[in-house]
Amino acid sequence: MATVSGQVASFAALKATIEATLAARGWTLADGILSRGTAFVQLTASAEALVLAAGTGQAGAALTGACPQTVKLLSFANASIQWPVVYVLHVFDAPDEVYCVLRYNVDRHQHLNWGRSSMPQIDGTGLWCSGSFRGDVDGSGANVRVFIDTGTGSQLGTTPYDGPGLGYFFAGLAGTYSSSFIHCGLEGAPAWRTTYGGAPGDLLGVSHKAGLLHALPSQFNQATVLLPIDVLLARQAQGQTIVATLAHARWCRLDFLDLSQPLVYGTERWIPYPLHAVHPVQRNGAGWPVGAQHSGTFGVALREPS
Repeated sequence: MATVSGQVASFAALKATIEATLAARGWTLADGILSRGTAFVQLTASAEALVLAAGTGQAGAALTGACPQTVKLLSFANASIQWPVVYVLHVFDAPDEVYCVLRYNVDRHQHLNWGRSSMPQIDGTGLWCSGSFRGDVDGSGANVRVFIDTGTGSQLGTTPYDGPGLGYFFAGLAGTYSSSFIHCGLEGAPAWRTTYGGAPGDLLGVSHKAGLLHALPSQFNQATVLLPIDVLLARQAQGQTIVATLAHARWCRLDFLDLSQPLVYGTERWIPYPLHAVHPVQRNGAGWPVGAQHSGTFGVALREPS
């Protein structure tokens, strides 16, 4: 396990840094594809984006069994990235999980992540990937903003009709450009699950944790609770199955936190990050069609390797 941080001046430099870091930690880099066990990912850099494609195998310089969607970091027109930027890589083994956080323009954040589910009997490879943007989002549009379902109770999640999907399976049941996917075989042959909704085989997003996230932080002592990121799949007869639980990431609320300091729970240390940018007043974000250039106080905490 390792945490690596520094500055880069382009997406190409970030790509090279990620590849070198993982190659030094047991991943194989061959023909531009990173692999370890049944996890295969390929990074592609341009001036505007760093794109992650995931697959189930490799044939030379091409992925096989590739996810039909990619995820990415993006310099979009509404708030283009001002280089250089700060990056943090959290790299874990057993299970393999990689989390890349980009901090730029003072308080903006984007995320690019992948890992393998340790959940038994889900078939498929269990490889999952997520990013702040889905790969086919057009960053030149004026409507590239964060849209979060601002309902209460069981309603919660990003609704990315044009903007960031935010990653971390933080999706609602509406929106075109959700940006977290997993390969599993429940409700059919092994395949990439890319659709969010209520039909068997669809992913269910964050709504099952909505009540808890809406209740945080504690009104008694302002304490922050870290909530497991469980990836749910809709089943027959309105059933649900957890197909992955991210081992080293947790959803949280960022109210009252000093983001420069880790959260300490016994012997564990967790680093809190905004899903995009913090707004302490409009703390639940803004829904469609208004949107915002922030993600309220919704955030993620990543384990700091010991």
